[in-house]
Amino acid sequence: MSKQIIEAILIILLSCGMISCSVTPKTETQKISKLVNDNRTFLVDVRTPEEYNAEKIEGAVNIPLDQIENRLHEFQGKKNIVVYCRSGVRAGKAKDLLQKSNIPDVYSGTSYQNVLELKKNKTKN
Repeated sequence: MSKQIIEAILIILLSCGMISCSVTPKTETQKISKLVNDNRTFLVDVRTPEEYNAEKIEGAVNIPLDQIENRLHEFQGKKNIVVYCRSGVRAGKAKDLLQKSNIPDVYSGTSYQNVLELKKNKTKN
């Protein structure tokens, strides 16, 4: 194959990858936005109690990341669980831990600020 054909194929493949990457986060954000604004969603703040008490989102429950394994029973039977923390790192770990513990329908809302904004945007509409 000529160098030009290989370059063209690479450009096409990279373009397809970029398109799929740009669609997935938006779709995921839309899903989380709906969940965060649904009163049936189990909204879980995985920050420390101190962080939670300093600023909290109405309707959220505080289950710190380091307590999740001992409190798995609180997640069982819940549908549409959204976890969040300060920056999203602990939320990602919480999501992974819950999924490995066979808790379905877990989503990472990433950060406190992100979930707060999604709730505010819903009230503006």
